Amino acid sequence: MKLATLKQGGPDGSLVVVSRDLSQYRKVEDIAPTLQAALDDWEVVSPKLQAVYQDLNDNRNGLPFDQT
Repeated sequence: MKLATLKQGGPDGSLVVVSRDLSQYRKVEDIAPTLQAALDDWEVVSPKLQAVYQDLNDNRNGLPFDQT
């Protein structure tokens, strides 16, 4: 699973899940708004983020991801 933060949504940024090839991403604010929030509740959040990651890779239905 690949996670990143976008420089928006406050000082901690917004958590996103990134595809395996780094070409797409999907926002996951409904699961965890920030990486810190995800880490704080990892036991609950991790399976949900993993499901988004799998779907993103299988269905290629994310937004274009720019690593810069």
